[in-house]
Amino acid sequence: MSRRLMEIIAAISGTITLIGSIIWVITAADENGVVHFEGNEMYVYTFLVLGLIGMVTGSIALKATNEKGDKINKKTLISGVIFAAIFLVWRLSVTL
Repeated sequence: MSRRLMEIIAAISGTITLIGSIIWVITAADENGVVHFEGNEMYVYTFLVLGLIGMVTGSIALKATNEKGDKINKKTLISGVIFAAIFLVWRLSVTL
């Protein structure tokens, strides 16, 4: 896969996830500004999966910027996934 294609996929998935989640939070909030997750679990899980996809593709695209060629090799792919996993574990440990 080319670096440019990975950057485009990462930008599109991140933008769609961010804009979609903001629109959903605005429309799902009640008059006090509170979003109730009961009954909205499917939306939350969908945005969680889209966010994870955006994070993985973004980290792969970030790691691919150091490459000399135009193609993404297996080492860059694996290091991008590991970078995203370490970031996810770090964020989960901070919130707990």
